[in-house]
Amino acid sequence: MTNTPPAEHVGVTEIGEMLSVSRQRANKLVARADFPAPVAQTKAGRVWERAAVVKWEKGWDRTNVGGRPPKRAAQQ
Repeated sequence: MTNTPPAEHVGVTEIGEMLSVSRQRANKLVARADFPAPVAQTKAGRVWERAAVVKWEKGWDRTNVGGRPPKRAAQQ
């Protein structure tokens, strides 16, 4: 088995793997205004430069994920 370097370009599935999120969540992230623009559109979908995604991830605030707020303890 050989150690091949990661591809320079990545699709949504790979972005999800890189960021440890689902493909569906990755699709929402790539739609954000602050996410890097794709470098190409293929029949298989959009592709981004891996380096640009890595750079974006460093500034990504994972604590602000949105969604439903946590349930509060029942008040007595």
